[in-house]
Amino acid sequence: MEWEIQWGGDPEDVLVTISGDATLEGLNAWTQEALADSRFRPGLRVLIDHRSASLGGLTSDDMRRRADILAADAERIGLQRVATVVTKPVDFGMHRMLDLLSEERRSFTWRVFYSIEDAREWLGQSD
Repeated sequence: MEWEIQWGGDPEDVLVTISGDATLEGLNAWTQEALADSRFRPGLRVLIDHRSASLGGLTSDDMRRRADILAADAERIGLQRVATVVTKPVDFGMHRMLDLLSEERRSFTWRVFYSIEDAREWLGQSD
């Protein structure tokens, strides 16, 4: 799994592009890299592009662990608006599972989309 984090954009403030076979370790690593960056602050609009990635190798236990990690970092993550874009139904389903597992333990607003245009439209809306 590889990732690139780009700061700045419109409407997103951060674009994270993921490629390859996603791993729990890789997902957690890019998150920690973003959180450690001096540009990370409350109120960001984050676009996560998973169109070149596959979550098919992850398990429901991986999603539970990811939800636990997001919950542990909830204070550091803070209030963000996060849109994730996928292309495959399995990836959409994995993200929805993560959404449901983490929704009551996180402070950011998150939606999953099949279209990057729809994700950007949602990110551009006022809170």
